[in-house]
Amino acid sequence: MKIGYRFLAIIVSLSVVMTIQASEQEEFDAYRRQQNADFASYLDEQEKDYKKFKADIKKKWGEFLGSTQKEWVMYNNDKMSRSHVDFEKGTVTIDILVPVEEKQPVKVAEKKIQKQLEQTLSDKWTTKKNPLANQIMVEKKEPLTKQNVEKFVKKELKKKVKITKLPPTKDKVEKQKVSVTFDLVPDHLKIRAERYKPNVLKYTSKRNIHPSIVFGMIHTESCFNPMARSHIPAYGLMQIVPASGGLDAYQFIFNKKKKPTPKQLYQPDFNIRMGVAYIDKIKNVYFKNVENEMSAYLMTVAAYNTGIGNVSKAFTGRTSIAPATKKANTMSPKQVHRQLMDHLTYEEPKKYVERVFGRSKMYR
Repeated sequence: MKIGYRFLAIIVSLSVVMTIQASEQEEFDAYRRQQNADFASYLDEQEKDYKKFKADIKKKWGEFLGSTQKEWVMYNNDKMSRSHVDFEKGTVTIDILVPVEEKQPVKVAEKKIQKQLEQTLSDKWTTKKNPLANQIMVEKKEPLTKQNVEKFVKKELKKKVKITKLPPTKDKVEKQKVSVTFDLVPDHLKIRAERYKPNVLKYTSKRNIHPSIVFGMIHTESCFNPMARSHIPAYGLMQIVPASGGLDAYQFIFNKKKKPTPKQLYQPDFNIRMGVAYIDKIKNVYFKNVENEMSAYLMTVAAYNTGIGNVSKAFTGRTSIAPATKKANTMSPKQVHRQLMDHLTYEEPKKYVERVFGRSKMYR
């Protein structure tokens, strides 16, 4: 009789566990459906504003050059000058539009190049701090500042100027483009990584997340470009999408359902706080039952890029978390890595995992 009761207790216990797991999965699925709907609405809203901006630029330039994850493009108010910083290649290009009839385009453009550079070097970025500080050197001796920018333009940039006549544009004004390109210092990436090191260490220590993983993710996401903006769009150092990862992280930190704004996400401290919180939620909430820490990090990094459902699908063919976790627990970290490389649906998350873990070694 005791055996019968014990057996019944085990059945009831298992039933409760299965009910809780099913309930958690249903709650997760409902949340994801709502999040997908919010994300679609967010994309429509963002695309409308961006389309107008792109149209205005194309009207004057005949082409559109915009910010990406690793490139930052800033136009001046009349959209006749622009700065283009490539944080991965370590180059800066200043372009100025000048009427085609102008006989001395370089002379006319010289002051505009200086003004555009001053604006680029200012602390009036959305980030509130100049991300290029100490990364441009004048005569290889001193950092470029507002005080020596005129000297830099006249002595170093003037001789590098190139002039290109542009094809007719929609504004029907014939123009020529005066351009100059120069390099950042060789260790520009290291300088930026050091700048954000205190922020990374502060939030990873609070959440017990390995800092080298976060550094590897920031390197891969943005090359430490705080003004990063992808086509999705995602914003800032850790490329947070307000309507998905941003919403998840905000709710996790503040217990409030709210999307962070692009302006907030361009702030390095806030962006890293959100990114680390999202990593924490993926690893210690969604994949909390993954027993091996390295396996959990592999799945977490992949999910940060492609979503929890897609990672789960790579293990079982379904988006359910529990069966994926169960299968992962039968594997070594090496086998989990192989499973992700062989069965993730898209190439991008596979490359992302390889890059993040490869680059994380630089920050140990």
